[in-house]
Amino acid sequence: MPATEINPLNRRQLLTAGTATVLLGTLTQDLLAAGESHDHDHHQHHAAAPKNQAILTATLDCIATGEACLAHCLSAFRAGDTTLAACASSVSEMLPVSRAMFQLANLDSKHLAKLAAVCIEVCRTCEAECRKHADKHATCKAMAESCAACVKACQKLTK
Repeated sequence: MPATEINPLNRRQLLTAGTATVLLGTLTQDLLAAGESHDHDHHQHHAAAPKNQAILTATLDCIATGEACLAHCLSAFRAGDTTLAACASSVSEMLPVSRAMFQLANLDSKHLAKLAAVCIEVCRTCEAECRKHADKHATCKAMAESCAACVKACQKLTK
């Protein structure tokens, strides 16, 4: 393998880390901006940890892993392999739902539990599809595991 080529696993790790870094940077900027605009002593206890940290973490991982998975699928398509078409479709459905969950969790929305029920269904579908390819593609395995973790986090909201 030439030195300039990136193997798929390292590319996935790079994409996941890059996406997570961008999303975390955005979240950090939003949290810092909120803190600067509303920094009263009686609100200091809110700075410790967001109320919905498990959902924030799970959905952020789904988003980052999903972006890497989708990139992997597109790469396979360019090479003429369409066996990941259903996987790409399920990931494409999961991404906007996870983004919405992240936003509502960040806002501590009263609608979070309702969306969590939808997120569970969408993530279960995505997980099932990605498990079909998990033995052949590390990206699919990582996506399935990420969706499973998101389902667990969302289930805590629906009880």
